[in-house]
Amino acid sequence: MIRINLLPAARKQTKASSGSTAGSPTAWVIGYVVAAGVLTVALLFVYMSYASDRDAQIAQNQQLEGEIQTIERQSANLDQVQAQLEQSRALETVVNELQRARFGPTRVMMELAHILSESGGPTIDPRRLEEIQRANPLAGYNAGWDHHRLWLTSFEEEARHVEIHGAGRTNEDVAEFLRRLTLSDLFGEVTLTKTEAAQDTGTHLDVINFELAATVNY
Repeated sequence: MIRINLLPAARKQTKASSGSTAGSPTAWVIGYVVAAGVLTVALLFVYMSYASDRDAQIAQNQQLEGEIQTIERQSANLDQVQAQLEQSRALETVVNELQRARFGPTRVMMELAHILSESGGPTIDPRRLEEIQRANPLAGYNAGWDHHRLWLTSFEEEARHVEIHGAGRTNEDVAEFLRRLTLSDLFGEVTLTKTEAAQDTGTHLDVINFELAATVNY
């Protein structure tokens, strides 16, 4: 009678079955899925971080674009404003010129009257007069000069250039009048162009006729 022992074979089969279960593809699939999940979460976190930075940059760019458009709109009117400003300055210049042309000759006549009046003299800053006299004591004017010793016979102005004709008793009287005009703030470039000894037809006195040129400042 033949006997067959099946127990060892059963143990081997059980071990083989257990070993194949440990190395089955299911475990690897589960591992891949878990790793993929972790990687997906990490990538999602990185994406959200970049998306947040992108949205912030877009918002900043939109703000800058709005500021640029505002500046461009303001700059569009800059030329017009500049033109209006230039026109206003030109108008102010014209008005000032008209005012000077209106009141300037009156000021000049009043200055001449003051120069040829008793105890009169030219309009000049006292500090400037002091500096001139310090540099040249003879450059000042004689406050005690008798203004009756000189008179004017004509005064002509054109484009702020004047010609004055007159007569003085002596050359010194003419020189005194010339010094006063030269010191005056209202006259410039005073030049004696002619002197001539003569006799006054009315008083028959010996006089010095003179002619001078100057510019007027007003």
